[in-house]
Amino acid sequence: YTRQSVKTEGDLTSCEAQRQMCVDFVRSAGCPAYRLLDERFDDNGESGASLNRPAMQRLLSPVRGGRVDVVVVHRLDRLSRRVADCTALLEEFRESGVELRIAAMPELAGGAFDTLLLNLLACFAEFERELIASRISDRRAGLILRGRRIAGRTPYGYSADRMTKQLIPTPDEAAIVRE
Repeated sequence: YTRQSVKTEGDLTSCEAQRQMCVDFVRSAGCPAYRLLDERFDDNGESGASLNRPAMQRLLSPVRGGRVDVVVVHRLDRLSRRVADCTALLEEFRESGVELRIAAMPELAGGAFDTLLLNLLACFAEFERELIASRISDRRAGLILRGRRIAGRTPYGYSADRMTKQLIPTPDEAAIVRE
């Protein structure tokens, strides 16, 4: 399973890189019982703040149906960035007899200490998500206080002032937009 928050297109997305690390992990495990599924479970452009993600829901179907023995992720925060969701997933995997393997932490094998460590990592993932949201909110508030635009790309028909980033109509393009 792979996930990246920001949707990107191209030859090497974060999901591609994560998948390759997971494939390398599976191959290096030397366990002939490991077999990669043909189906991919990539959530490209999906937040880890919720389990309501297309690929995650598709993954849970074979997990619940007993068709998966091991789920491999690059890092735990790719599964979830919420402690409650991560705990629910770990419990569901355990009840379904599914082992969770983390490519970046191959030493974790599922014992009591490993479960404790996974729960701590889930806490850190949620903490990091909240820090990111707080930084973004602070940055937006600062831009608003300085009268600067907080939006993304400049739409056709406008240019952005270099200092304030406020939109300024571009006469030639504005005529086309009006038309």
